[in-house]
Amino acid sequence: MSTTVQKWGNSLGIRIPKHLARQARLYEGTRGEVVAERNRIVVRPVIVPTLGKMLRGLDRNSRPELVDWAGPVGREVW
Repeated sequence: MSTTVQKWGNSLGIRIPKHLARQARLYEGTRGEVVAERNRIVVRPVIVPTLGKMLRGLDRNSRPELVDWAGPVGREVW
């Protein structure tokens, strides 16, 4: 499939056909990483993990030691 590079403000842009975007898992609002590789422009979706996924990746050995930063200095103790 061919397309035409067009001016978009001070940048250049192309339209990505729906079936190709779907294959690449690119949807409206998807964050993407754009890189130049040799004579190519590559667009990859950036997967942002949720907090739940990040926490599931931790185990008990991942927890840092507790640090005693000293006693209370005001009314912060209930």
